[in-house]
Amino acid sequence: MAKRYRHAQKSKGSRVNWPVAVLFGLLVVGAAALALWGSRQWGKAPASGESSPPPQSAPASQEEAPEATAAPTPAPTPAPTPAPTPEPTPPPIPDDGSDGYLSQGLYIWNNKAFELFYGSSDAAAHYARAIASYQQRLPGVTVYNMVVPNHSEFGLPERIRDDMGCTSQRENLSDVFENYGEGSQVVPVDIYDALDYHKDQYLYFNTDTHWAPLGAYWAYTAFCQAAGQEAAPLSDFTVTSSIKDFTGYLYAVTGESCLGENPDRIDFYEPGFSYTIELSYDGAEFTELSGMYAPDESMGYSAILWGDNPLVRITNQDKASGGKLLLVKDSYGNAIAPFLAANYSQVHVADFRSFPQDLPSYCQENGITDVLFFNNVMSANTYSQVETMDALFH
Repeated sequence: MAKRYRHAQKSKGSRVNWPVAVLFGLLVVGAAALALWGSRQWGKAPASGESSPPPQSAPASQEEAPEATAAPTPAPTPAPTPAPTPEPTPPPIPDDGSDGYLSQGLYIWNNKAFELFYGSSDAAAHYARAIASYQQRLPGVTVYNMVVPNHSEFGLPERIRDDMGCTSQRENLSDVFENYGEGSQVVPVDIYDALDYHKDQYLYFNTDTHWAPLGAYWAYTAFCQAAGQEAAPLSDFTVTSSIKDFTGYLYAVTGESCLGENPDRIDFYEPGFSYTIELSYDGAEFTELSGMYAPDESMGYSAILWGDNPLVRITNQDKASGGKLLLVKDSYGNAIAPFLAANYSQVHVADFRSFPQDLPSYCQENGITDVLFFNNVMSANTYSQVETMDALFH
């Protein structure tokens, strides 16, 4: 039996429209080619002279926050440079232009008497060499040297001192300090400026050869500076009494009425620390005194430390652990001793004109740590005074 093949018939809805299909295929191929060409163009760097296409903005949600720009740090304003502190200027010596006159070798001017100074460089150097030799004979002890100018340097106008041919006391003190010798361990105590800057105060008597206690206080502050110590303020000392109407040695020598009619005043500065004070004539036996100052006003300047005695010992009961100072002095030294006692457990005050013992032995036996040789400028320039000090070393 012959086979009969029956062809499947297609439904009308599935019949392919071939012209449309071909056209659609061409469109797809063209779009793909255009996309490929565009991607290649975007990947190329723009040629020189060509402008780059504007950047496309990312959606707001994808934008990165711009990096914060730090505010510029302002340059610091430089601190103003302080003006340099001017050096203190010593007050001038009041000068009315008048001239004075000589009386018994003393210069009388404006109701004051002055000792004129005629020291020499040779005398100053001789004194300095003596002090240096004393230091070498006092092993283990710190040796200081202080020379005190007299009133004429700070009370008489320079024009008068020049007219009278006086020696400059500042230069004379420099001659002392510069002649201890090479390698000397003497510690110089220059008090000139301390007095010069305060010379408008009551530093010297007008009728006596000595300085007033206030002058001694300012010298004490200079000593403390040289010794590396702190000076007690003046307020630590109280003026408990005074001698009014005091006329001293210069009035006694001249008898000038202008001096008698313009007497001095002595103020006694009582220390604020507790102390005992003792007197000895032989350096071994001591007698306790009632205070720094004798109650007899007729003693005048000698009331300070009860006068020029061979040895006085002041013990500061509030400074048991301090060092011990031996003050080897002329009469000028009496006024400075109460102030020095503020810085030491003991101050031994020896008048070199009457001290009875060998100085090195006394220092060793009494635990002396510091020695201060102390003279006024007239004594320091007097050869016989140096010979008297030499006798302290038996």
